[in-house]
Amino acid sequence: MNKKRLGIVALLLMVAMVIAGCGQTKQTTKGIQVVSSLDFYGEAAKAVLGKHGQVTSIINSPSLDPHSYEPTTQDAKKVAQADVVIENGLGYDQWLSKVAASSDSDQQTMITVNKLMKRTDGDNEHLWYDLETMPTLTKQLITRFSKIDPAHKADFQNNGQAYLKKLAGLKTQLAGLKAQAKGQKVAVSEPVFDYALKEMGYQVANQHFAKAIEDGTDPSPQDIDAMRQLIKKHQIAFLVVNKQEESRTIKEMHQLATKEKVPVVQVTETLPAKQTYLTWMQQQFDAVGKAQNVK
Repeated sequence: MNKKRLGIVALLLMVAMVIAGCGQTKQTTKGIQVVSSLDFYGEAAKAVLGKHGQVTSIINSPSLDPHSYEPTTQDAKKVAQADVVIENGLGYDQWLSKVAASSDSDQQTMITVNKLMKRTDGDNEHLWYDLETMPTLTKQLITRFSKIDPAHKADFQNNGQAYLKKLAGLKTQLAGLKAQAKGQKVAVSEPVFDYALKEMGYQVANQHFAKAIEDGTDPSPQDIDAMRQLIKKHQIAFLVVNKQEESRTIKEMHQLATKEKVPVVQVTETLPAKQTYLTWMQQQFDAVGKAQNVK
């Protein structure tokens, strides 16, 4: 049994003790209690809730890795007391679903984003780069919060519609980028940004290489050579790099692209500090727009 599995087992035992200590009752804190694995999903919950509840986002810093995060006893307590729990799914934040299952609350609602988006095992887990995801989640939260607290249904509706209106600006921005994409090929360090690229109309030319990087394995010599040729021969419009995960191989590709004057678009997997989901997406889409204009 590896260390991570041992850590999860130990945490589940602690969850049981937390529940026993709480007598399986929730906090007396006023309003709906929400726990989200990821801060941008928590942002949507806060936008809809307004002053009628409290949201705790466990991954709330770009320094925390959602894949390897090990929940604390305080996290477990928050989950046990939550009315609504939001997870990404597809194995991205599996630790949260295990903790929530241990809370054994009949009244708790688990919202799994991949199920909302009808994505199944094997699909790209970076669902927030699909611009339909946040609006779909927001609408689901309006419905759920209205059922839990019908007295404030009008507030949830108004808050949610205001947030949806902000998100709509991203679709407009992406439509402008799509008009320039014209089905061109791009290369990516890993498939973090792929949903957005597909919606813009770009084709990822190095999927096998990118999958190897995502899985933590070394790309084959053939994949590396093919990637180099894409860059040297300018067969791609730009290179997309997840700047949070630049391995030696990716740094070499990044440097080669710079040398060959192939534009590089830098993205991140987690929300940067002091940004909102909206400003985060806008900045990355702006970077694509700049890359499109490089001759």
